[in-house]
Amino acid sequence: MAAVKSYNVKPLSFDDTLVTQVTKRRTDGDSLTVIAKALDISAGKAAMAELVATTPRVAIDDPAKLARAVVKDRKAGASWGLLAARYGITEGTARAAYEAAVGQSYSSLDYRRRAA
Repeated sequence: MAAVKSYNVKPLSFDDTLVTQVTKRRTDGDSLTVIAKALDISAGKAAMAELVATTPRVAIDDPAKLARAVVKDRKAGASWGLLAARYGITEGTARAAYEAAVGQSYSSLDYRRRAA
């Protein structure tokens, strides 16, 4: 396998109180939009809090192995947020890991989408 370029790994730091609040409200049956309005946060932040709460963490200390795992999961259809929650890294780090392993921009043409 090709060598992985170096990149900076930044750990994910997410408010545990927010994660607890979102999880509690979600189990009570509230939608993410209702939760976001009640907590005065964006719907994306509420969704990320739910991902952090529900996604099992996978600890990988080696940046090269992490980059290969990110590429494998991304090719399987995982979102950047899911990858961030799974590996405990920021979404930017997940994108940088992808670029380091693949050698092209994360925003290049997405092979998962099919032309109509």
